[in-house]
Amino acid sequence: MHTCNMDGYGFFHKIAMVICVLFFCSIVPLVAAGVVEQPSDQEPRMVTDMRGRSVAIPPHIDGIIALEANSLRLLTYFQSIGKVIAVEDSGHAREKTPYQFFNLATYRIAYPGLRNLPDIGSSSNHEGIIAAAPDIIFSSTVDVGQLDQLQQTLGIPVFAINADVELNNPQLFLEQLRLVGNVLGEDERAEELVAGIEAILADLSAHKAKVTQPERAYAGGVMFYGPADLLRTTGDYDPFDFTGTQNVMPSNPTGNRQPYMTSIEDLIGANPDHIFVDSANHALSQAGYMASKATLDEHVAAFKHRNVYTTLVYKYYGTNWESQIINIYYVGKVLYPQLYADVSIEEKAEEIWQLFFRVPLEYQTVVALQSPAFGRALWF
Repeated sequence: MHTCNMDGYGFFHKIAMVICVLFFCSIVPLVAAGVVEQPSDQEPRMVTDMRGRSVAIPPHIDGIIALEANSLRLLTYFQSIGKVIAVEDSGHAREKTPYQFFNLATYRIAYPGLRNLPDIGSSSNHEGIIAAAPDIIFSSTVDVGQLDQLQQTLGIPVFAINADVELNNPQLFLEQLRLVGNVLGEDERAEELVAGIEAILADLSAHKAKVTQPERAYAGGVMFYGPADLLRTTGDYDPFDFTGTQNVMPSNPTGNRQPYMTSIEDLIGANPDHIFVDSANHALSQAGYMASKATLDEHVAAFKHRNVYTTLVYKYYGTNWESQIINIYYVGKVLYPQLYADVSIEEKAEEIWQLFFRVPLEYQTVVALQSPAFGRALWF
């Protein structure tokens, strides 16, 4: 009986040992897999940028550098602006050195602390950029070959944005906001921006629908690659397009929809009833008007009837997208006062700056820094 019990015990003991071995063998690969395999959020992810390039986005972004026009402005719309570690400070991109045109880029007023960051000069300062060691670079360079070359030279991901997109292409404009938000891990903030802008566009559309007799207007003094006078104009001007106003000037003959120089003869031939002058070139535009005052007063209705107004700065180192929306409302109030009686420009401006920058900007502060801002031109 005793021997039989021992044999039974030995049999079951062996079975138990086999089960333990099998369990251990089955769990080892799982343990090993947990050690060897990286979690998915530790791997770079591929995202297609605004130039159609596939860029490896690092899993963690703690340091950012923005290069070329509008890149830094776009980042100021997101919380990640606090991760910018260095700025450009050469040419029109002087983010640190105060000078005559410094505050024409409204984001500099919203985030004055940017000028305290280290200076990397420009995109050509490869050594300086590498030494700053950003995790990612945002660039508005158009040429794909240059973008690829820069990325290869630096050994740092270079993500391209589109500096030229305007609100007249709202789908692309909002797509870019969502794309940048996704790269930065700020999808929620991007959707907040998109929702706010869509509400604005719907409101503008409702106002525009009530226009029955479009006014005829001209936009002058537009900043584009440097200062210019009254004759720098554009045939693609959102404040006219979004208010149902007839732009008396054609689109850029080159087809790129950018501002261009016209002539006194063409301005006289267009004979606008209203003129809006960008504050960036207010002084030069006034000088241009005074040089041909007698002729313009005689042949251009806007000058004859003193219907010349100034607006917030449209372009400086890229488009002040947020302020251009405010310009739309202002042009609407000037040309169609009854239709825009529900709009306070001061309140609307502060509301829009808050939406874009997430920091309060006082209307009077911006107006003082971008003087003369809004009002009838005091030229006469």
